[in-house]
Amino acid sequence: MRFELTPDSSVAIELRATGLLRAVGHDPVLTARPEPFAVVIEAARDDDEVDVPIAVSFRATAIELPGDLSPGDRVRMRDNLNGRDVLDSQRFPSIEVRGHYKGTLAAGQLRASIMLRGTEHQVDVPLRLGRQQDEPNVRVTGTWEGRLTDLGIKPFRALMGALRLEDWAKLRIDARMRDATERTSGR
Repeated sequence: MRFELTPDSSVAIELRATGLLRAVGHDPVLTARPEPFAVVIEAARDDDEVDVPIAVSFRATAIELPGDLSPGDRVRMRDNLNGRDVLDSQRFPSIEVRGHYKGTLAAGQLRASIMLRGTEHQVDVPLRLGRQQDEPNVRVTGTWEGRLTDLGIKPFRALMGALRLEDWAKLRIDARMRDATERTSGR
C-alpha cells in the first residue's frame, strides 16, 4: 500500500505563557504543515506488524501563528520565532524529522529525530491510525509532550522575565494519508 500526505495534515505546537504579566500574554498554538511525502506500507492485514521509514520536513518560515494576534504582535512573534534565538530560519530554513514507525495499521510508536537549528533531538511519539469503515484513507494522530529546551529552543522572555514562555511544549500530530496504491499500480 502506498499513502500520500494530504495538505490538511498538521502539527499543532502548544505553548504556555507564564510570569507576572501572563494575563497580557496568551498560550499560543502554532501550526506547522509538512511538505508532501509518501510512505509505502507492506501489510496484508491491519494487524500485521510494520516498520515504516518516515522522512518529513517543515519550512520554518511557514509555521502559522495564532489567528487572534494584533498585526504588531504578529510581526513581533514572527520575528522572534524566525530569529537567531529560536528557529534561526535564515541559517536553518527547514525542520527535518527522520525515523521509523513500528506497529500495526491501528497503533504503534514513532521513534524519530527532529533536526532543529542543526542539532538532532530524539522523540518517541505513540501514534494511533484510524480508518472509517470502507474508507481507504488513514488518519494518524499522536501527541508528544516535553520541554522546549529538550528540542534545543530557549523559551521566549520579555520585560525582564515578567512575560515569558514556560519550558514546555506539546506537539499534536494530525496527519491525513490518502491511499495512492491504485494510481501507483496503474503505471
